[in-house]
Amino acid sequence: MIDLKKGIFMTGTDTDVGKTWVGCQIITALQQQGQDIAPRKPVESGWNDDITQTDAWKLASAANKQQQLALICPNRFNAPVSPSRAAQLEAREISIAQLKQQCLDTLGAEQILYIEGAGGFYSPLCQDGLNADLCEALDMPIILVADDKLGCINHVLLTVDAINQRGLTLICIILNQRQINKGETQQNNLHDLKEYLPNEIIIPL
Repeated sequence: MIDLKKGIFMTGTDTDVGKTWVGCQIITALQQQGQDIAPRKPVESGWNDDITQTDAWKLASAANKQQQLALICPNRFNAPVSPSRAAQLEAREISIAQLKQQCLDTLGAEQILYIEGAGGFYSPLCQDGLNADLCEALDMPIILVADDKLGCINHVLLTVDAINQRGLTLICIILNQRQINKGETQQNNLHDLKEYLPNEIIIPL
């Protein structure tokens, strides 16, 4: 049984795998169970002038905390590139230590911390670290999202191996089928991944 009081770190096998959409469903479900969720998107690049289209706003809305957007996402960058590169382009520096503190700021004793990384588990997050480094600094259990398509088995196995190497806890793997690919109707990533990862919880969406 995973102790959710340690929080949830949402990561992916890549960018654009549906982390935010999946996260909003999880936050909503936990809210309906009476949990108080403290969402954090500590860094977001490609910041949209229409804030309702940003990942941070969507997570804030799912938790009914739109008024806390500055707390939820304290580091926003315009360029649609990795956060570390976007920060360099704006001559700003952010560190893992800084991001860790921002994630923990004003966190209530009864709140469940929910953090969404940027891109994949090994994607650069700031000047001195990756998403993996922030997760390790916070020692948070992980939900891994993968796009359920051809090639995802390789991405999932590599990411699970990286998570295990850091001694972190994997809550589950979510296979998010973002679009139906006509040429892939005979593949079954869920079945095949269970052969390779018999001890992991794998959830198809």
